[in-house]
Amino acid sequence: MKAVNKEEMFPKDPNKTYSLMAIVDGETFNVEKGPEDTVQSWPHLMVRELALFLLVFAVILGVSLIFNAPLEEAANPLHSTNPAKAPWYFVGIQELVSYSAFLGGIATPALIVLTLLLLPYLDRNPKGTGVWFSRDRRVATALFTVFVVVMVVLILIGQFLRGPNWHLYLPWS
Repeated sequence: MKAVNKEEMFPKDPNKTYSLMAIVDGETFNVEKGPEDTVQSWPHLMVRELALFLLVFAVILGVSLIFNAPLEEAANPLHSTNPAKAPWYFVGIQELVSYSAFLGGIATPALIVLTLLLLPYLDRNPKGTGVWFSRDRRVATALFTVFVVVMVVLILIGQFLRGPNWHLYLPWS
């Protein structure tokens, strides 16, 4: 049996970009890959995903069995809590609203949503994608890190450092 050359089996077409992500200049990293260099999604990927799902499910089940999450008393519409706080995932936006209603309630969330919608069109550089902390993606990594840190800080301030009438206070005082 004659050995088949990769170039004969998968000839390169100079008119194609060989990419499903975007129109790129040159070749992508998958051009040289043949069937012997790939891994099938069944059973390899599916077994790994099932194992990860079972691990995460077991951890969540264990945490829910160890820690109690009791319900509070029934809501009284005549007497609201002071301060009335949003759930933890929205308390960062509530914290922004406490500084400026327009900036925190309209402008910043609209800017975040608009940025997320336009992100595929703004960041078209395929270099360094799929690589953790790639040097080619320093700006994108820095912007994302700043965004996450700011949101975490706002959530922590709103959740733990706000007291009656939404005044700042230290939890141990």
